[in-house]
Amino acid sequence: MENIKMSKTFLHISEEFEYTWLGKDNGMIPIYMSEKLGYDSKILTVNLKNDLPDNERGVEFIKVKRKFAFLSNFAYWTKLAKRYNIFKYLFKNAKNIDVLMLFHISRCSYWYAYFYKKLNPNGFIYVKADFNLAVYQKEWNIVNSKPKSLREFFRKRRESAEYNKRKKLVPMTDLISYESLEAYEFMKDSYAGIDTKGKTLYLPNGYDNEIIDKIKVKTLEEKENIILTVGRLGTEAKNTELLLETLKEIDLKDWKVYLVGSIDKSFISYKENFFKENPSLIDKIIFTGEIKDRKELYKYYNRAKVFVLPSRWESFGIVMVEAMAFGKPVFLSKYTSLPEIGGNAAFYFDSLEPQQMAETYQKGMIEFNNSPIKNSQKIKKWAPQFEYKKMAQNYLSLYKKIVI
Repeated sequence: MENIKMSKTFLHISEEFEYTWLGKDNGMIPIYMSEKLGYDSKILTVNLKNDLPDNERGVEFIKVKRKFAFLSNFAYWTKLAKRYNIFKYLFKNAKNIDVLMLFHISRCSYWYAYFYKKLNPNGFIYVKADFNLAVYQKEWNIVNSKPKSLREFFRKRRESAEYNKRKKLVPMTDLISYESLEAYEFMKDSYAGIDTKGKTLYLPNGYDNEIIDKIKVKTLEEKENIILTVGRLGTEAKNTELLLETLKEIDLKDWKVYLVGSIDKSFISYKENFFKENPSLIDKIIFTGEIKDRKELYKYYNRAKVFVLPSRWESFGIVMVEAMAFGKPVFLSKYTSLPEIGGNAAFYFDSLEPQQMAETYQKGMIEFNNSPIKNSQKIKKWAPQFEYKKMAQNYLSLYKKIVI
């Protein structure tokens, strides 16, 4: 497709953008808007890790400092205060921003949208929901519950404040996209009772296949006895502690397990205690830390024979698709949007209980190894539907929604 030359500005506010996200949805959309559609594309962020370039693939990074970093998040106003420099940039430049992209239907997104629309009433607001239906329903239940204790009262109060701001954000938006078909079907006509007909879009995520296409993918015989998982380890969503408990139930023998990603602070003590109680697994289970360079990350995908992602919830799970591109069996939680993406090319944990998960893994490996070459080819053929090249057609649908 030929580039469509334009002189319009596209700004994505991503408060703590990380370099590795350039290969994910909130990086690929600004890249597409620049490379394919000719927008002056920018990402506004607080660069906490100091790892971002000034420009990448036509996208300019506007890096601002976090204000009042010494404040804890004891009250909501402190969160807003820390975003002072983001608001400052928005106030100065709102009139020159044609399209504002926000990530998540959230309280902070509401304030960005509110001030943007005040300063630029004709500006276009696009919200990429990154939406998980199970989490939404959980919040809905809290907001509509009758508190039975003081703790539940304050929890409802907190959730209600967030929920009400989200409801106010929706009428201001011009377009909302959902990456899960399940979420889109549930929310396409309304959000919390607010009409959204005509301004929602199903936009599944894609992975950046340009790097993978240049890699010689190892054959099954060349791969190593490695079980791999990739993500923000130790967060509630990723369910890392359950993976560790499951590994206790599996005879790893000559296998190793690599966990790639940053480690949530709340998980550090759990990890330390786990190895104290299971010293025999210290040399078997390896935490690599975060790998920012996608070429380096893909080396792990290429080496590993198996990929595991037992998430409690995922809005899409792009790491699973990347793993499938390397032709390996993937084991996923079925209680998320992952079955929608993995289809019949993946194995699913019917229960999030360690012993049953271990049984699912062992049975799945037997099934895969009964016809490994055929199964590997089946998995490889499934992944390309989520390539960036294919997603470009979906991004074109996004573009048409924006300009029409």
